[in-house]
Order: sequence, then C-alpha cells, then structure tokens
Amino acid sequence: MDTNDLWDALGSLDDEQAYQVLTQLFARYEKCRELNSADPEAQAFFQALSVIMAQVQSCNVSRR
Repeated sequence: MDTNDLWDALGSLDDEQAYQVLTQLFARYEKCRELNSADPEAQAFFQALSVIMAQVQSCNVSRR
C-alpha cells in the first residue's frame, strides 16, 4: 500500500479500529525494543510517539 492508500484507510477507521491500530503498533515496537534495546526503528517510533502525545496534550489543554 502506498501512503495515499494508507491515509485513506486510516481515515475510514472507527475509533475502536484506530485504537487497535495504535495498540498493535505500540506492541510491535515494544517487542522490537525488548529484543534489541538499541533498535533504531523502535527508538524512532517511541521518540515520535512521545513528541506527538506532548503536542496533542498541549493542544487539548489550550482548548480548555
């Protein structure tokens, strides 16, 4: 699948399916990190996730 197809598929998910996707991604990279704590892909995933979560939380606080 190319990125346009992935964007379309992601946009068509309901909340439960989106939660499942995020959970599966998290579990997959967590397993990679367990097998190799220096795994660059896992490190990049968790770094990006941390930044995105901080941005979203900051936006949610600003809206209140």
